[in-house]
Amino acid sequence: MQYTDLIIKNAHMMTLSTFGEIVSGTLVIRDEKIIDIIDGDQHSYQADHIIDAKGALVLPGFVDCHTHLVHSGSRANELQYRLQGMSYQEIQQRGGGIHASVRATRTADPEILYRESLERVNMCLEHGTTTAEIKTGYGLEPATEKKMFDVIHRLNKESDLETVATFLGPHVYPEDQDPEKYLDWLLHEGLQLAKDQAEFVDIYCDIGAYSFEDTERFLNKAKAEGLDLKIHSGQFESLGATGLAADMLAVSADHLDHVAPAEFDALLRAGTVPVFLPGCSYYLRSTYPDARPYLDAGMPVALATDYNPGTCPSLSIPMMMSLAVMHMGFTAKEALKAVTINAAKAINREDRIGSIEKGKQADIIITSVKNLDDVIAMFGCNPVQYVIKKGKLL
Repeated sequence: MQYTDLIIKNAHMMTLSTFGEIVSGTLVIRDEKIIDIIDGDQHSYQADHIIDAKGALVLPGFVDCHTHLVHSGSRANELQYRLQGMSYQEIQQRGGGIHASVRATRTADPEILYRESLERVNMCLEHGTTTAEIKTGYGLEPATEKKMFDVIHRLNKESDLETVATFLGPHVYPEDQDPEKYLDWLLHEGLQLAKDQAEFVDIYCDIGAYSFEDTERFLNKAKAEGLDLKIHSGQFESLGATGLAADMLAVSADHLDHVAPAEFDALLRAGTVPVFLPGCSYYLRSTYPDARPYLDAGMPVALATDYNPGTCPSLSIPMMMSLAVMHMGFTAKEALKAVTINAAKAINREDRIGSIEKGKQADIIITSVKNLDDVIAMFGCNPVQYVIKKGKLL
């Protein structure tokens, strides 16, 4: 008899690995890792803690590979402006949008910023997200960008959510500084801050944000510094930055509502992960991008919440899956893959999370439903019953 930490039995597992789908199986966990996956219930393991899934769906923990989770303040008031017909850019020009979050985050006490962010972390976990990428970009000046990094790292250390830090200093240009002077800071001290604090750098290239030329300067310098690249591109217009990022072998390109054919081809050649953010289309009441061509081409397509206070104040990965299936051409299994193993690939974590495999980190969710279609059909509901992070039942 072999002793272990945790056994999950009678599990309907979608493993996202070579094990495929196991209708009734057993999952064995020890020392934060998955040590065995058994089709059936015949085994020689014994554990003090055994969970009977009772035939419910058991999945890898969700990976939210694009969030702006650390910020202060709310922008729920912007909803009324949007309902009056104001565009994203018009709201920003009136002092709302990203700049409103920048003002609130700059003045926030670090401890309050941490506690506000911790509340969102707990919402992530409740909805099955066990790993989340978190961007800076609500500072747009050195002290607040560093303050945001401090919170991201503290959340990783003190909460049960695994966090991945991304430098988004080039989110928009700050209101209170000359653009060229700020870009100079980004290209020098900002990238040094990123090297010290972040796993990735990101830039927002679109109307109302950074131009193609400034994006090219930033990404070239970041790559020369050895940093892994991400990009916000094609949300409102195709400026060519998606193709640029792919040609520079960016890890992911995110949003992609508007992508030119040549940019699509560049993504395919590069293996850059396309990350779609359907919550933004929902909340901005815009047209959903068609993911079918990307899926049919065999790209490792990912989905994420893009949680932020202005254009997608939602932390529910199950809701994003439902939106993707109902509006973007995903099948249920493709949506699941997009929030697990492909999302892990978008943050360079596919070797240790995102699937149920022997030797991988034991990040597991046990749902309250029997089949994957139920997760999609029950939009707005939370199907997550148990969350296990690194073998620990939360």
